[in-house]
Amino acid sequence: MVLRPPVEPMLAQARDTLPPLGTAPGAGEVAVQPKFDGFRALLFTPLRAGDPVLLQTRRGALFQDRFSDLAAAARNLPNGLVLDGEFALFDRDRQLSFTALQRRATTGRNARALAAEMPAHFPY
Repeated sequence: MVLRPPVEPMLAQARDTLPPLGTAPGAGEVAVQPKFDGFRALLFTPLRAGDPVLLQTRRGALFQDRFSDLAAAARNLPNGLVLDGEFALFDRDRQLSFTALQRRATTGRNARALAAEMPAHFPY
């Protein structure tokens, strides 16, 4: 199966309690993921040499041009991989910063300079 954008991401659901062990749908274990202050996105690695890396917002827009650092790092991943998760950005003080992430997402001409200064990460 080959997935191409737009793809609807899996979204976390808040719960007051965890299900009993062995009752999670499709699995025998419960998986938890910390909530980072980041952007939910899907990253598509190239299917063939020369194809671009694509980064899709949760609403379906492509914005890999704003995060060239993620696209460059994704070139080291297997071809045809789709990564669905939340990526984050650490500011100059090594703190997670949603404000800096928003700045990266909305900048135009200086996107590459900001990528070098404050790279984004899929923190998993």
